[in-house]
Amino acid sequence: MLISGIVAFYMVNFASATTSSCRTADGQYDVTVNYRGKIGQETPDSKSTVIAFYAFMSKSITNPGIGRRLIFDVVKTNQGSGYNSHTGVFTCPKAGIYVFVWVLRLYSAYHSTELMINNSVYGSTYLNNINRDSSVSGTIVAHVSEGDSVYVRIHSSYKGSGLLISDKHGKLAFSGWLLN
Repeated sequence: MLISGIVAFYMVNFASATTSSCRTADGQYDVTVNYRGKIGQETPDSKSTVIAFYAFMSKSITNPGIGRRLIFDVVKTNQGSGYNSHTGVFTCPKAGIYVFVWVLRLYSAYHSTELMINNSVYGSTYLNNINRDSSVSGTIVAHVSEGDSVYVRIHSSYKGSGLLISDKHGKLAFSGWLLN
């Protein structure tokens, strides 16, 4: 009995020292984990620089040509300064594993796109829709070296047709971030 009381006391105190939770207005739980004491000392090698970008196109495009690089000219996030809104190219400031996502919106069109790292295709999308508004997205995870170029282009050998839409109802967008 005494041992179970000590274990229960320890569990309650440990749990309250490491986590706290509260119920949000919609009935869900928002959990925050807090640690007591120092986990470890920060060293210059353990400090991480955030590298992330997000950009979208300010205008729609009709019938972009084969192999045309898409330029996402409105930059909302560019931590690490790797994305160039004039060229549409992300130049990797630090080697590591990255996630890249691109989103296209089409109306009564068909197009294929490719995500390029330097001169290699790492991912592609295709969408064919008639008389309707649709979107397609692509996501890749890849090791990228410092100085590598990453961009989205219209497929190199497939001639698409129709309107790529970017307006208040949905944007053509490109984003990426360093995982590790």
